[in-house]
Amino acid sequence: MRAAAILRGGGVATLIAVAAPASAQELDRPDVQDLVLGAGADAQPGPFREYACGTDGGPASIAVAGFDEFARCPKESGTGLHEIAFRYDDEIEYYALAMNLKPVADRYGGTRFGSFPVIVSALFDDSGILRGYRVVTDDRGTVRERRIAYAMGVFAKAQFKSGQWTCSSEPLGEGETPLGNQFVKEDCSTTMPGGQTAKLRVRLLHRPGQAAVDPFTGEKRVGQYESTARLEVFDAGWGSER
Repeated sequence: MRAAAILRGGGVATLIAVAAPASAQELDRPDVQDLVLGAGADAQPGPFREYACGTDGGPASIAVAGFDEFARCPKESGTGLHEIAFRYDDEIEYYALAMNLKPVADRYGGTRFGSFPVIVSALFDDSGILRGYRVVTDDRGTVRERRIAYAMGVFAKAQFKSGQWTCSSEPLGEGETPLGNQFVKEDCSTTMPGGQTAKLRVRLLHRPGQAAVDPFTGEKRVGQYESTARLEVFDAGWGSER
């Protein structure tokens, strides 16, 4: 396998394999699943980028320097934890684009969970111990990415095979309608052997007031639906209130 070493500041920053995507080696870029539950803020992997106070899986709020500034972020009402959102390091993507390695750039571009664009955040207690992390589909992607965002639920379940998932499918509520002939309204949970828990919420539907076609004009309504998945993983003894 041929490889190109990318040099920065006199040292090797990363190694990009110049090979077919199927056989290319995995590159070392930390992601949300590398976070260490039960460990302190200073023991978490990195580097990440754009640290900021989180908003329950929504857009980032006040910028912070890193995980060690968790106390600057207000505690959530549901979990009682401090949420810090962050983005993945994009260095590999930029080097790959510069070397015309589009498959590598696509694989390591942006902040993703599998192939799904996501908003990720770390949840710290008052002592600075990581008690959970959150992964929420990001609807700022392409039209196709937003349409299939709910499928992240399938990928999420596959990441925690050590636990048995328990799922409940809810009926459509008042004003909710299927998206075409499909709708998904599923809530799942699992407990791993070590006591860690994971919770998953998946939705594919029209919310009240949304429709594919305007009932008055007959014109198509673009993006009038919810296609989302939300994963939360907690340390043993945490997250039971959500």
